[in-house]
Amino acid sequence: MGETLPNDVIYVAVNQDVRESKSTLLWALKTLPVKKLCLLHVHIPFSLNSSSCGLDESEIDAIQESELKSSYDSLHKYRDLCTNKGVDEEDVDISLISGYGVGEGIVELIYQNNIKKLVMGAAADPHYSRGMSITSRKAEYVSQYAPHCCKMWFICKGKLIKTREGRFDIGNPSDSYSLSEFDGFAQKPSKGRGRDDDETDSHKEQHPGGIETPKKVRKEDDMTKSNDSETESPPEDFLCPISMEIMRDPNVAADGFTYEEKEIRTWLNGGNDKSPITGARLAHRHLTPNYTLRSLIKDWLHHHPNYKH
Repeated sequence: MGETLPNDVIYVAVNQDVRESKSTLLWALKTLPVKKLCLLHVHIPFSLNSSSCGLDESEIDAIQESELKSSYDSLHKYRDLCTNKGVDEEDVDISLISGYGVGEGIVELIYQNNIKKLVMGAAADPHYSRGMSITSRKAEYVSQYAPHCCKMWFICKGKLIKTREGRFDIGNPSDSYSLSEFDGFAQKPSKGRGRDDDETDSHKEQHPGGIETPKKVRKEDDMTKSNDSETESPPEDFLCPISMEIMRDPNVAADGFTYEEKEIRTWLNGGNDKSPITGARLAHRHLTPNYTLRSLIKDWLHHHPNYKH
């Protein structure tokens, strides 16, 4: 097929159960000009504790390894489906992440891979109806929190439900997030529309729906509120659970929690094989950079230059 540019790659989010995402993948293969395709999957590991489930550590490890193998087996079945439809095997990649909720994991993969084109399910196929909208919580989450430069197609039962166009006029991917859209971290999205970073409460205009929305003012105006910047504390989710200090290099451990990299590595290198938070044995020592949280923290610090840290 020749050399493929990154923007030519079509990413398709798939579930472990091939029956659930088969129609979504087939829609992408039939509808989009696929030169290169990557299968995205978020693996949710079993959370087992030897004291509560009656199994020893080796049995728990075996179960978790078996579940991870099942995820890869499913991805290989999806790959076979692609090759059966005429896509060369070397043009089908796999990207898997573990330790996140599904919506959060997909957003994290979008950031890690700088994804520009994503296809995913809008709902389970049995929920399909004419004129439906997105009903899947994870799809709604991804639609709301993925960077704006990523174009997305949401599919149900092999039919297009919604398209979110990609926008390339807003700078780098981290600009897609507005800190006020979050209560803490992305696990707690606000129900209303978040304010733009350039807005303040002092200048408002009437929204067509009757809601007052702030007019845009210069960013520098916000920076004059030094007293607020000095006294305001960062969101709790920005703090490392070990050091309780704001994180600069947040990484997700096998327990699904995010830590400052140097703190969790010190913990692991000290001979600890259990979660600092839950006390359960960690399935592995691998750490995954949390680029989403890193961008949020960087943005928060930018808007709070006088924060003492």
